[in-house]
Amino acid sequence: MQHVDSMHARQASSSSLLKLNEKLISPPSLFHGNRDMTNRTICLLVFCSGFSALQGCLSSSTGFESIRIFLDSNADAIVLEGETGSKLLVSPRLQGRIMTAKVGSVESTGLVPQKTIKEGESHAHFNNFGGIDRFWIGPEAGQYGVYFPPGAKELTRDNWQVPASFDTGAFTVLEKNERTVQLHKEIGVTNLLGVEFKTTVTREIGLIPSSSLDTELGIELPAGVSYLGCYSDNRLTNTGKDWDPKTGLVGIWILGMFNASDQSAVIAPFKSAAGGKPPYSDAAYFGKVAEDRLKVIDQSVIFRGDARKVGKFGISQDRTTGLAGSFDFGRNLLTVVRFNVPQTMERYGNSTWNVTQEDPYSGDVFQSYNNGDGENPGGVAADAFFELESASPVRPLRKGESISHRHATYHFQGSRKELDKLASKILGVSLDKVQAAMWPAGS
Repeated sequence: MQHVDSMHARQASSSSLLKLNEKLISPPSLFHGNRDMTNRTICLLVFCSGFSALQGCLSSSTGFESIRIFLDSNADAIVLEGETGSKLLVSPRLQGRIMTAKVGSVESTGLVPQKTIKEGESHAHFNNFGGIDRFWIGPEAGQYGVYFPPGAKELTRDNWQVPASFDTGAFTVLEKNERTVQLHKEIGVTNLLGVEFKTTVTREIGLIPSSSLDTELGIELPAGVSYLGCYSDNRLTNTGKDWDPKTGLVGIWILGMFNASDQSAVIAPFKSAAGGKPPYSDAAYFGKVAEDRLKVIDQSVIFRGDARKVGKFGISQDRTTGLAGSFDFGRNLLTVVRFNVPQTMERYGNSTWNVTQEDPYSGDVFQSYNNGDGENPGGVAADAFFELESASPVRPLRKGESISHRHATYHFQGSRKELDKLASKILGVSLDKVQAAMWPAGS
């Protein structure tokens, strides 16, 4: 995420998936934030300062049932039962987040910050922290940003604040059954210019059966591979005055925090472009990422997800395939995310930390953030996570009009051989190539 919430590419084998994804009706993604050199230090300070109060969040060693019991006692928990023992945990009380999933031998795929949850919604800048799918509104910064007080003359860690309307408080459960949960909340935000946006947000969260994988990802589930698939279908409706691009637009931002490890890598396929333009942006976020941590292999961007150094990259609408993911070589866990991308070019909110942006609608569609320990460079952050994010376009909605964004997450756990086949087909690169590039022999 380009945000302090982080507090904040394809061969012929995958071309059919790109065509499949472009058929989606709902539009997507939103953010990006290019932060120039003068602001990078500020961003890092915000991030590290904000998270210093959120340490002790690592949940990878906690069992699914223990997490459920904890959430039942400190918030609420709805469990959706998947196939062959897989499970999904949703908390309406915690801002309608999908908190984590159990698949195969992996008890929890998502970061569940038990310490901060137990402390309650008492953190000054950021409370809705954790989970594999959480709802935010963007953009973050600039003249149209909604994470700073109206009229602010500078953007710093001291005046950065996740809007209270979605940082705290529960989503109302409208309906639930064995496979889906429908949630609702009234949300209002105000941008730096003082323009107010009144909205209604609905989220449908549900399971994706393996029988739908051909439609979803163009694959069949291999024998012996454990699977859990889920989605959030989000709708943002304007309930106030008509929105004007000249005074700001807002959109949907979905972020997922996953448990980091020294053997995890983010994989983001991209589309080719003429002129040799890089497929991603990184320096504009938290500074340029070191070459040993961010690489291009075939048609995919590869990024370490080890929670050892703060970094982020993003991919724009014209380069993203609408797919990304990660692989944890230690747990043989393949994660894939698929998100809506409109076929025609649209505006995306820019989260650059400047009071006035030259191009406030030049944001990225997909982003990935890796956390780090600002006080102990190279050490593993106490809140050990990386993020996979997507966003919707921002549009000039009239009162009563809506924008939608679907973000789906798929977990596969099993043999390296079968997962390599899936990764090659879905993400366009073999796991052997990823491992050799990111962890060279003898390094």
